[in-house]
Amino acid sequence: MSINLELKKYIEKNIFPKYEKYYSHGIIHINNVIKNILMLAKYYNLDENMAFVIASYHDLGLKTNREMHEFESGKILNADLELKKYFNIQQIKIMKEAVEDHRGSRKEPPRNIYGKILSDSDRDFNIEILAKRQLATSLKNYPELISFNEHFERCYKYMLTRINNSGKFNLWTDNPILIEKRNKFESDFLNKDFAKTIYLKEWNKILNDGTMEKIINYYEDF
Repeated sequence: MSINLELKKYIEKNIFPKYEKYYSHGIIHINNVIKNILMLAKYYNLDENMAFVIASYHDLGLKTNREMHEFESGKILNADLELKKYFNIQQIKIMKEAVEDHRGSRKEPPRNIYGKILSDSDRDFNIEILAKRQLATSLKNYPELISFNEHFERCYKYMLTRINNSGKFNLWTDNPILIEKRNKFESDFLNKDFAKTIYLKEWNKILNDGTMEKIINYYEDF
């Protein structure tokens, strides 16, 4: 199966531009999630059009409410009349639930397989990408933190909450490619001294190239 070209054009024209003023959840992140989810959709023989849609819509709600962004994103997807040209009521319900259930800190399994592949596709199993996104989110949401060390310790502690009872960063799927990425990431991240050098490199970059000011005052994801 391939993505419906008219659906793809609609999303590229009308949905992707909504991420232009997002930084840690911008179009680079969205495209990475799309790449991951299409791999998983093929692996599990799922509808690639549905997978493409949920990846494209899943972070739209961040502009409205960070803590409840998955539900805000689900509302946006559910209210988009254009999608009704391509999907039936049950498919839209499944996609809405998948978007609502994608949050990485969620402890209960997503309600359907599309929620599981979206949640796992949203993982940042790349320490350099994670550092970029986590520091931006921390700067935006925790202005009371001043130093790099304060932001790093908050980011690091938060990520450790994602580890399950088996001592692994949680995955809802069993795709071997994603598991390999997860294992490599764990090796890097759980070496705290190594992780700190990566975060410090990103901190210095955004501090010196003007990105920090834009994260705080320009970008709208938070």
